[in-house]
Amino acid sequence: MRRVLITLVLVVALGGTALAAGAPIATAPSVLRIPFGTPLEQALASGTVVGPHGARASLARVDPDDPDAIVLGVPFDGAGTYRAVWSVLATDGHPIAGTRALVVRSAEPVAPPIAPRGSDGVGLVGIVARLLVLLGVLGTLGMAVTREWVLGTALRQGGIAPPGDVDADGRRARSAFAADAPVRAWWRVWWALEISWLAGLAMALPAQAARLGIGTAGLGTLLGDTRWGTAWVGLAILAGIAAAAGVIVRRGDASPSPGATRATALVAPGVIGAIVLSWSGHASTGTDATLGIMLDVLHGWATAVWLGGILMLAVLAIPLLRALAPDDRVRLGAGIVVRFSAVAMAAVVVLVVTGVYRALAELPSPSALWTTAYGAALVVKLAIFAVMLAVAAWNRWVLHPRLERAALGIAPGGTASLGALRISMRAELVLALAVLVAVAVLVSVPPPV
Repeated sequence: MRRVLITLVLVVALGGTALAAGAPIATAPSVLRIPFGTPLEQALASGTVVGPHGARASLARVDPDDPDAIVLGVPFDGAGTYRAVWSVLATDGHPIAGTRALVVRSAEPVAPPIAPRGSDGVGLVGIVARLLVLLGVLGTLGMAVTREWVLGTALRQGGIAPPGDVDADGRRARSAFAADAPVRAWWRVWWALEISWLAGLAMALPAQAARLGIGTAGLGTLLGDTRWGTAWVGLAILAGIAAAAGVIVRRGDASPSPGATRATALVAPGVIGAIVLSWSGHASTGTDATLGIMLDVLHGWATAVWLGGILMLAVLAIPLLRALAPDDRVRLGAGIVVRFSAVAMAAVVVLVVTGVYRALAELPSPSALWTTAYGAALVVKLAIFAVMLAVAAWNRWVLHPRLERAALGIAPGGTASLGALRISMRAELVLALAVLVAVAVLVSVPPPV
C-alpha cells in the first residue's frame, strides 16, 4: 500500500526488540508498530489483528512518540499466521489502509482474511472534488483580481495612445457603455466557479467518509477532530462568504471595473481559501512545514492570478474590445495586454521558484519522477506548464510589441494582433484546465517516501 515504508517493524512492547517483517518468530509480540512517511490523525486510526485460532484485538492508536506511525494491539493466540489490517487518515487528507500477515513459529493454522475499514487513497470522486474546489477557489480569486487591477487599471489610464491624445475620457465612456453584455458574461462564469467550489465540497465530504469507512455517526469526528475536516469547514464558510459578496457586489454592477472595495470583497475569500488548501495539503507535512505552506500559498496565488487572468481576458476583456470601434479597440487592447503581461510575468517567476522548491521538497530522488505515481503526475503538470509558458512567451514577445506599436500609431496590424490574441487565449484556457486537472491528481497522490 502507498505511504507505508518498505518494511513493517514489529515491536515487542516489554522488551522493545524490533523484528523483521514476515519472518517467522518464536512468540507473538504484544503490539505491531506500523510506520508511515507522513503524520497521522489519531481521531480516525483503526485496526484489527486476528490470531490463527480466532482471537481478535481491535486496539489502534497513533504512536505517542512518533506521529508518523500507528500501533496495533496483538492478541495472544498461539502458533500460526496472524493477520493485521489498518485504516488511518494522514494529516494532509489522504486515507491510508493496508493489511499484513505475521507468522509465529508455524504457518498453520492461518487466520481468515479480513479487510480494512476504509480504502487506500482518495479515489476518483475525491480527485474530481478536489479539482472542483481548486477551480472555485483559484478561479474566483484570479478573475476578480485581474478584472479590477488589470482591466480596470488599463481603462482608467485610457489604454495606450500616441502623444497628444485627448480622447482618453471619451474612450473610457465608450468602454463603459459597451461593457454591459461582457460584464454579465463575466458574472455568469464567476458564479459557475462559485458553484464549482460548493459542489466540490459537497462531493468531498461523503467521498472522504466512504474512503475512511465511517458512517454518519463518524462525520462529527472527521469534521471536528482532523485537519482535513477543519479545512473543509473553513472552505465551506469561505464559499458562503464569497457567495454573499457576489450577491452584494453584483447589484448595479455594469462597469468593467467594479472598484477596489467591491473587488476586494470578491477576492478575500479566495485569498484565504488558498491558504487553507495549502495548510491542509502536502506542504503541511514536510520537515519545514511553515516555509512549505508559505511557498505553496504563493504558488496558489500566482496560479490564480495567471489562470484567472486568462479567463477574465477571454470572457470580459476580449468581448468588450470587440464591441468598440477599431481605434479604441487597439489602444485599449494594447493597454490591457501590456498590463496583463507584467502581472503574468511576475506570476510565472513566482510559480517557477516556488514550484522548484516544492518539487525538491517532495521528491526523495530524481528517479521518483518516473518510478512513482506522484512523479508521473508532476511530469505531466510540468509538460503542460512548459507549453503554456511557450504560448505566454509568444504573447509577451510577439503580440505585445505589435499591439503597442499599433496603439502608438507606429505600425499597422493592431486588429489582426487582437485576433491572434483571441486564438492564443482559447489555447491557454484549454491548457489551464489541463494544468488544474494535473494539480488535482498531484495533490491527491501521496508524495514518495
